[in-house]
Amino acid sequence: MNENYSIDKKETIQDALKKIEANHLGLVVVKEGNKVIGVLSDGDIRNVLIRKNDFNIKISEVVNTKFTYLFEKDSSRENILKLLDTRIRAIPILTENYILKDVVSVNDIDWSRSNNVISKAKSPVRITFAGGGTDLTSYYYDSDGIVFNATINKYTHAVLERRLDSCIQIISYDLDEEVCVNDISDLKLDGTLDLIKSIIINLNPSFGFNLYTYSDIPSGSGLGGSAVVASAIIGAFNNFRDSKLDIYEIAELAFQSERITLGLDGGWQDQYATVFGGFNYIEFNDKGNIVNPLKISSDTLNELEDTLLLCYTGKNHNSGYIHDDMRSQMKKVDQKKYAEKSKEIAYKMKSKLLQGKLNDFGLLLGEAWEIKKKFSDRISNDDLDAIYEYAIKKGASGGKLLGAGDGGYFLFYVPTKNKMNFIKHMKIKNMQVDNFNFDELGLRTWLTKTKL
Repeated sequence: MNENYSIDKKETIQDALKKIEANHLGLVVVKEGNKVIGVLSDGDIRNVLIRKNDFNIKISEVVNTKFTYLFEKDSSRENILKLLDTRIRAIPILTENYILKDVVSVNDIDWSRSNNVISKAKSPVRITFAGGGTDLTSYYYDSDGIVFNATINKYTHAVLERRLDSCIQIISYDLDEEVCVNDISDLKLDGTLDLIKSIIINLNPSFGFNLYTYSDIPSGSGLGGSAVVASAIIGAFNNFRDSKLDIYEIAELAFQSERITLGLDGGWQDQYATVFGGFNYIEFNDKGNIVNPLKISSDTLNELEDTLLLCYTGKNHNSGYIHDDMRSQMKKVDQKKYAEKSKEIAYKMKSKLLQGKLNDFGLLLGEAWEIKKKFSDRISNDDLDAIYEYAIKKGASGGKLLGAGDGGYFLFYVPTKNKMNFIKHMKIKNMQVDNFNFDELGLRTWLTKTKL
């Protein structure tokens, strides 16, 4: 704040005139110690000098203690404009303890200021029906990849609040971790919230901020969580960018942050799925990646939501080491045959869904799981195989483990006549069973002035 805005009551009116000339406000705020007690305007000083031609009069003798001001909490643009409209030239902004925070005049209202605006974003998780693994660059650069997936109404949320300083605070409520630094140059990839840090480093924002993230699902659930986190964060920052990223660019930046900057193994489908939303048949090749959105009839969509169930295994996974193994395994001739079969199933599932043949779709879900298990020995284990066999026995016609494998969620297709019996028996085995709806919008962002 300009030092010429205020003066101590022990000073003289000559000292006050010097500050008024320097601040161009027509007045100076008078303080007693740290607290504001009034103001002194150039008009007040003129009136005193007409009566007493003495520049050494103490300010305490002539200060106007019945002055107009606003408390900081009430200093909205609307309230400032109301006072300025009464011909007041400058308005002191005070804390509740009468400490001076600022002095606002008509020339100081900054309509570009957005520090009080909060950016929010949420991005949906995805379920993969078939083709997962063929979206690895090491595979599709030689053999085209195909993945069929959809997003559902479980989200990761990002809340971004700009600061007036360069400090950065990051809080992940899911991981119960926090990072605080004085400047973006202090962010280091040291094992704590590295994914979020890598996104921020790549975005390189020019302002300090508070960033909060939280999810509707546990981490390591097999629903594309890390890409969803990245997408939500990039979306929140995108609100403050002059040159907005489009959805392909958001997906690519999320991929860069996770796969290139951090060096984590994995494919491309999660990033595209979460930003686009809905049902997508995604093609991958060395010339470019193409997201083909599918329009599903409302009858088929409602029936699919009625017959698909998520079952949480209670065990989270580490997808990185599974993808690393898949990367090496899929170079083998036999493994490439399984990848081709997985792509065929993805194509068939898309066709059956568009035709509304959901019983066939459910059976293909089981075929996709049997093929997926052959990509790596680390994808399934005896416990997961037992869960799957039990689910089929209790009424599911097909299903598959979502994500890379080794834990997370199973997706089961359960005909309506078997549904309640299936849920009852899965709960007997302490399995968490969830209904869900499909999300058709993908990443969404908005701005709010609501205080956190």
